[in-house]
Amino acid sequence: MTELLEKIPPEKRWAITAKFLIGFSILRGSKTVLPLMGKEEGIIAPVLGFEKFEEILAKVFYEGGRRIYLNTKQMLNIPVNDAAEAAKLGAVVENLISGPEWKREYIEKSPQRVVCRITKCPWWERYKELEVDPELRPCDGAHEIQNREGLKAVNPKITFKFTKAMPRGDSYCEEVFEFNKE
Repeated sequence: MTELLEKIPPEKRWAITAKFLIGFSILRGSKTVLPLMGKEEGIIAPVLGFEKFEEILAKVFYEGGRRIYLNTKQMLNIPVNDAAEAAKLGAVVENLISGPEWKREYIEKSPQRVVCRITKCPWWERYKELEVDPELRPCDGAHEIQNREGLKAVNPKITFKFTKAMPRGDSYCEEVFEFNKE
């Protein structure tokens, strides 16, 4: 077994592992947990309300984002003194979490502001492959909370937002990183 695995290049092993883990997470969340909690036929949302369900998810991604960003910045010694450095850390975190499948294009890049267009996202690709109901694809909200709170934790002068998102019907996702000097 070890000999077989060693013949697979590390980049390929990483891609296979990330693809599997994302698919597993989506199937576990979107096909089992979310329907149980879901808007109409679920268990938790009808009792607590969908707003409470979204509040619980927000707390999970808030804390997770803060931890992954702080740990990644520290372990890899990545500076985050402006928007360009924040975008670099964001790309590193996204790749560490979900593999090398991302396709990014930088529309604008300066120390004050970075606009990054994502044309291929491993999460969105897995959602489509697994034919998950579009209403149960919460990646844009979770991703925004994770990145916004993670970047705020490493540098409170950095802001992050999505201006476009494939789950909202856009043809690509667009991330905006901004550095506020004040």
